[in-house]
Amino acid sequence: MAGLTFHIEAWLGTFLDDLLERETIASLRIAAGADGIPLTEVEDTMAHTVRRHINVPAYSLARWLLVNWWRLRWEPYRVNPSYDWLSSHCMGAIGGDYAWPALTFSSDGEFIQLRLQSETSADACALRYLRDVTVDVAAADFEQAVDSFVDDVEARIAVRAPAERELAELREELREEQRDAGQSIVCKLQALAGLDPGSAPNGWMVAAQALVTQVGAFATAEILAVTPALEGGLGSANAAVSAMRDSATTVKLDWGAVKPTPAPANEIPWERGARLAREFRARQGIPPGPLAKNTLEQLLDASLPLPLSPWKGQRQLRGGYRNGRTDGRAALLVTSQREDSQRFYLGRLVAAALVSAVDQHVLPVSDAATALQKLERSFAQELLCPWQDLDAFTDHSGTDDDGIAEAAEHFIVSERLVLSTLVNKGKIPRSRLQP
Repeated sequence: MAGLTFHIEAWLGTFLDDLLERETIASLRIAAGADGIPLTEVEDTMAHTVRRHINVPAYSLARWLLVNWWRLRWEPYRVNPSYDWLSSHCMGAIGGDYAWPALTFSSDGEFIQLRLQSETSADACALRYLRDVTVDVAAADFEQAVDSFVDDVEARIAVRAPAERELAELREELREEQRDAGQSIVCKLQALAGLDPGSAPNGWMVAAQALVTQVGAFATAEILAVTPALEGGLGSANAAVSAMRDSATTVKLDWGAVKPTPAPANEIPWERGARLAREFRARQGIPPGPLAKNTLEQLLDASLPLPLSPWKGQRQLRGGYRNGRTDGRAALLVTSQREDSQRFYLGRLVAAALVSAVDQHVLPVSDAATALQKLERSFAQELLCPWQDLDAFTDHSGTDDDGIAEAAEHFIVSERLVLSTLVNKGKIPRSRLQP
């Protein structure tokens, strides 16, 4: 994992009618990751060559990056992306009769994830993209790469089309939004919810600001990130928060009083979650192997399984509410009766408590692809089913269906958790996760 570059290898001459396209046609190479993976590597079936650049108007890409900057920087990946999401996050939407790659950018708040699938056949332009890549780039590297690329394009326009001001005006507008702290927050909140800056109705903005006041900026970001998946949007999110606050089921979650070790530079969220879980188990004196039911009950000061909550809302947003308590307890929604589901959910809540300020009321557990969600899930996995122990267990029991079932029963987790952990660690192929 490293930086990102939009590198112009050469400016090209053309006879296009459009001035900005004509003057900014360039050989463009996009590279990302520690090894500088060339995302623009293509097979040119007409020229019978493979090259690492594409010939496109740099102006079009620069404009797309500036117009969609806030959503690219903050909006998470959507499992079933809408046309609107793809228009703002997939380079293929730039269009203009050029063979742009179907490269998507999504954010977890800390890192920008780039996804590209290799193509099996050439398109109408006789190009076939060769790389099959998923790579995480630090958000600061993304911002720097965009700035550097736009610098290059602006410099070209200043020389070849000095009367053209649109790109400079778009950039200045973005810089004003970034410089103004209040405006920057408003743009970020809208982007998290899948809205273009300035497009949210006044009523939505009032509700979002009220949510910040009620639960704090940290929890608000997580809640807004999941609202596009909720029927009823922000209204449903507020209903879930109210149900958390009013729940009669409580557990002890005063872990926030213990500050975790600061994260190393560029530590990705799932690595951080696993590290924090190992530290937590050591601090609590939890022995290797499965987390025993009575140990978890003692940690939470609660009897398991927890009673099912009467709340019937959507499960994409759940969590706990600390109610301003001084006894270290939190009220929480319980949406599953399954023991393995409750254990994983409680593990995520412990993680949320560990990384949240002690005065933050809401501990969100959501399905949004945010840094917090990734951290919570990896923490819960390592807390309940430590990789070192799972690796040793499956060496003995095997990784076939029976071995997976035995491991799930041994660690009191779902078979899906065992499978996904083995896949992520490279012990079994990803195809085993297919339904």
